[in-house]
Amino acid sequence: MKKLTTLLLLFLSIISYGQSKLETKIFKYFNEYRIEHGLTPVEFNDKVFLSTTHHNNYLNDNGYPYNYTLSNAHREKELVYVNDRIKKYGITTLLSSGECIAYVFRAIKESDDSVLKNTIELWDGSPSHKKVMLLADIDIGAISVLPLVNSNGCDYFLVTLNVVTLMNHLQ
Repeated sequence: MKKLTTLLLLFLSIISYGQSKLETKIFKYFNEYRIEHGLTPVEFNDKVFLSTTHHNNYLNDNGYPYNYTLSNAHREKELVYVNDRIKKYGITTLLSSGECIAYVFRAIKESDDSVLKNTIELWDGSPSHKKVMLLADIDIGAISVLPLVNSNGCDYFLVTLNVVTLMNHLQ
């Protein structure tokens, strides 16, 4: 019975923390973008994914983008920096990290693929976001996508990318 309970809890945690189809697709587009720029793909990491999901939920719960009380969307009140969030979810050997955030509107009848590709293009058009996406020494990363509907009935995606360079990268 104990083994069955353990297996059930493991299965439920995998389901709870697994990527959605949207997240799998945009992570693939992110890696394709890196390859197009002569870089290696980034390895998906479940713990980093938890940090991105945490931040998306935090932003949404705290009024982002229009009523967010902090001056910088990359900050939180308690887990202030991206490194703090990543460490909270178990990556303690990080050397550095980076983050991209987007609040993307879905046009009428626009496909998920189009919105996700447009998100990568938006980040590409921002020098600071592009720098994060093109960091050469990234080891692991993840992207969280939070589909939302505003009070006017418009579809949006809140998207967070976290990338991490691990300490062992230097060895």
